[in-house]
Amino acid sequence: MILLQKFEPQIALDDFHFKAFHRHEEIIKIYDFIDLPEHISEIEKQNSSILRNYYANALDHNLFDIKTVKYVLNGNIRAKGLNERAVEQYSKAEIWLRSVSHEPISVQMIYHLQKLLILDLYNNTSDVNLFSQQHTRSPEKLSLSSEQELENLFEFLNSDEEWHPVVQAWILHFKLLNMPLFSEGQTKIACLMLNFWLHKKGMDIFGLLSPEHELYINKNDYQEFFGEECNQDLQTQVDFGMRIYEAQLDRLKNLLRNYFRQQVEFDKHNPRLKNIMNYVFERGFRLKEIDDSILNKRQKLIMYIIQHKGFIATKELINEFNCNRKTIQRDFNALLDQNLVKTVGQGAGLKYSVNIEERKHDYLSAYQTDYLKEPTSLWG
Repeated sequence: MILLQKFEPQIALDDFHFKAFHRHEEIIKIYDFIDLPEHISEIEKQNSSILRNYYANALDHNLFDIKTVKYVLNGNIRAKGLNERAVEQYSKAEIWLRSVSHEPISVQMIYHLQKLLILDLYNNTSDVNLFSQQHTRSPEKLSLSSEQELENLFEFLNSDEEWHPVVQAWILHFKLLNMPLFSEGQTKIACLMLNFWLHKKGMDIFGLLSPEHELYINKNDYQEFFGEECNQDLQTQVDFGMRIYEAQLDRLKNLLRNYFRQQVEFDKHNPRLKNIMNYVFERGFRLKEIDDSILNKRQKLIMYIIQHKGFIATKELINEFNCNRKTIQRDFNALLDQNLVKTVGQGAGLKYSVNIEERKHDYLSAYQTDYLKEPTSLWG
C-alpha cells in the first residue's frame, strides 16, 4: 500500500509576485472605469478564446492559420481533418470546464478532458476507414501513483486558503506538466486547467486573459520546465509563470488603453490634453474609491466630466447640473483644495482641468496609493 502524503508547496513570494496581484486589481478597476460597451466586451472575450485555442494547439505542435481557428470557432466553416477538429475539441473542452467551474477540481475532470481532446478527436468515424492512416485511440488509465499524486494536489487546491489563486493556478499547471498522465494532450490539459482555475477563482479578468500567448512567445524557455529532462523546482516554475502572467496583464492593459483612447478621440487632441488623458487612464478609476465624506456625488460627476473632456468651464456645469454659479464654484473650490483639479486661463476664459501633479493630502492617501502599500498577507 502506498501511503498518501499531503501536498504542501514550498514557495516563497517576492515583491514582483505582489506587484502582479496589485496590477490585476488595478486592471479590473480600469476595465470598470472605462466602461466598455457590451458588444466590444463580447468581441474581446471571443478574441481571447481564439488566442487561447490557437496558442494551446501551437504549443502542442498543431500550428496553422489563426483565421482558420476563428472560422472554426465561429462556425463559419466545418472542421475537417485532424488539425481543425483538434481546435474544435479544444473549444468543447474549454466550454465544458466553464460549465463545471462551480465544482471542486477532481481526477474525473482530467479523464473527461482526455476523452474530449484525444478519444473524441481520433475516434471520429467519418475520418477512420480501412484506407486512412488515422488510428482509433483506446481510453488510457492513469497509473496508481499518478492518480494518488493528483488526488493530493486537488485536495490541496480544494481546501487551501493561504495561497493567492494565481499562484495556485501555476502550481496546478506545472504539476500537471511534470507528472505521468496520458500519451498525448498533456500540454493542452495543463493549459485548460490553468484557465479553469483562474476562471473558477474570478481571476481571468472576465475571460480576457490568454496566457498561452505568452507561453508560446517564450516557448523555448517554457519547454525547459517540463518533460523527462526537467530539473527545475516548483519555485522556479511558479516564478516563470508569474512573469508570464504579468506580461499578459501588460498586454491586456494596452488593449484597454487603446479602447479608452478611441472613446476620448485621443489622436485629435493637442499634446497637453493627451498628457491629461494618459493620466486619466492610469488614475481615473481611483475616484470611485473615494467615499462621499470626501467628495459628494456631484463633485465626482464633475471630475468624470473633466477627465473625459479635458477642460471645462463653470458655465458648462451650470447648464449640465441646472444649478447656480455659487454651488458649482463651491464644488470647484473643494476640488482645488484637494489638488484634484487646477485652473487654466483667467477671467472669462477660466477653465478647470485635471491636476496631474498628484500632490496628496494625508486624508486622501488611503484612496490614492492603495497599490503602493506594503502587502500584509499572501493575497497582497
